[in-house]
Amino acid sequence: VRSMKIRAVDRLDGGTVRYLAGPQTDLFSDADLDRFHATPFRASHIANRRGVKVDFDGAPFTPQNAHSIVSDIIVTGDIQMTGDGEPYVLMSECQTMGGYPRIGTVIPADLPFLAQAKAGTPIRFEQITLEQADTIMADPTSAATLSSRLSTLVRDPAEISDLLSYQLISGAITGYEGY
Repeated sequence: VRSMKIRAVDRLDGGTVRYLAGPQTDLFSDADLDRFHATPFRASHIANRRGVKVDFDGAPFTPQNAHSIVSDIIVTGDIQMTGDGEPYVLMSECQTMGGYPRIGTVIPADLPFLAQAKAGTPIRFEQITLEQADTIMADPTSAATLSSRLSTLVRDPAEISDLLSYQLISGAITGYEGY
């Protein structure tokens, strides 16, 4: 049996979230992109399975010609700038179409960090190349490759000699409780 230790990442101390440029990144000026990378963001309390808002102090991030963007396909990890220039990172249950400008897409290896970061956690964004993203995704310690190293544990109840000593449910109810 081969085992591999999986390094736990401390998601409560903050850190850098890496992203790839997308088809709308060029709508943002070089000055806005530089400011985006230098800005100390904080995970917001406004977060769920659809998206995570990142709070910051300062001027909004407004792309050039944002009014010319038509709704198109969006994906998990897209960093979408709302009409008031507030960034949201779209998560696993995000909508499939959107019309707000997107500055880029967070790589899958960093999405769990954002999804589990508590409100106030410091965050910075770093733009990386596709080659760098490929290297990160190929890393065997990456969170993105975790599922390929896991297997379901299926146990045959006939082989569990002390099955009756296991607490398999938290309790039984009749359905009439509270009436």
